[in-house]
Amino acid sequence: MRSRSPLSSSPAFLRLWVGQTASLFGFQVATIATSTIAITHLHASTRALGVLSALQTAAFLLIGLPAGAWVDGWRKRPTMIVADLIRVAVLLTVPLAEAFGTLTLTHLMIVAAVLGFATVFFDVAYQSYVPALVGPGLVADANGRLEASFQVARVGGPGLGGWLLGVLAAPFVYLFTAAAYLFSAGAILFISDPEPAPSRAGRPGLWKRIGEGVAYVRSQPLLAPLFACIAASAFFSQGQVVLFPVLVLRELGMSATALGVLLSLGAIGGIAGAIARPWLSRRLGEGRSISVCALLGVAATLGLPLSAGLGPCAVPLIVGASVVSSFFLTIYNVTQMSLRQRICPPELLGRLNATFRFAVWGMMPLGSLACGALAGVLGTTAALYLFIAGNLIAAALMAFTPAGRLDTRRDPARHRLD
Repeated sequence: MRSRSPLSSSPAFLRLWVGQTASLFGFQVATIATSTIAITHLHASTRALGVLSALQTAAFLLIGLPAGAWVDGWRKRPTMIVADLIRVAVLLTVPLAEAFGTLTLTHLMIVAAVLGFATVFFDVAYQSYVPALVGPGLVADANGRLEASFQVARVGGPGLGGWLLGVLAAPFVYLFTAAAYLFSAGAILFISDPEPAPSRAGRPGLWKRIGEGVAYVRSQPLLAPLFACIAASAFFSQGQVVLFPVLVLRELGMSATALGVLLSLGAIGGIAGAIARPWLSRRLGEGRSISVCALLGVAATLGLPLSAGLGPCAVPLIVGASVVSSFFLTIYNVTQMSLRQRICPPELLGRLNATFRFAVWGMMPLGSLACGALAGVLGTTAALYLFIAGNLIAAALMAFTPAGRLDTRRDPARHRLD
């Protein structure tokens, strides 16, 4: 009989897990609501959509690295609670503005930017808090469960958001997300496990700490090439983030509810990927799981622009492409993140996470701006093809990195760095 995981009997982890699950549902609802408000309510152009998407992640480019150094010197739990409460406050301004008839695209952009800054601190603290809460031996299991919640939210969240958009004016859907972040803050508040105060004795200056995180990544043969590939992939992935709602709502003429259903159906593959990851990782090894799954996951997204001229066949092609892509990219994401967390010294983990978040989220606003501008010139479908091609190159290069060639089936100790 299979033994029960220690995580199942950890009240602290269960509270974090439940709170994060609620937060993830709120995020998914807000994502579809933001696209719908901008495209159908405020009639934003593709260039403006690129700017809006860029502002959502610009904070990672601007303060991603300093945030990692700051968070290493702070208690993680209070940091996450304050970040959640800031997100609640700024979200509530959108339905208030709509109620008074003053909601504009500029207001929505400001909200997106402030949410991004709060999310920087929450995410960096959160990724550093999980290993401290569960211990190094349970990090992969914990990440797998949290990733499963993310995938469940990807399935249920857009559908729920689409339903809410069918019964409420789009700006008022933000009330659900505000409630979800408030619940998350409450769940984290009631985690009773003590968190030791970070040592401040002999701490170097801010920029020296930032430099230590960057230098650590550059010095590690497993991390540095992977870092470069992930950064490139993050840039090109924004083509799908920015243009898929435009493809569905404008090019294919579907409703916001239909967009939510399509996103939900496609995300089913992510749940299957979270379940299959341990088995596939054992069969392929960590390195091949990273390289193979990244390439297959990106290749599947070619079905999205292909759907533009297929009429009634567009829906099954979009769903099929999204399911396959979500399956493989989920395995890739959990595996590479768990590898990073496991091999990094605890005192550098905040800076390591911030460095990688800087690579991923910092490239996103640049990708969003480029994608919006390119789509304004070439059209939605052509821009999607170009960005997917760039993402395919980045994914293919992962197979040639030391991390992509790592075979833990033959030598499990190879994941330990000197």
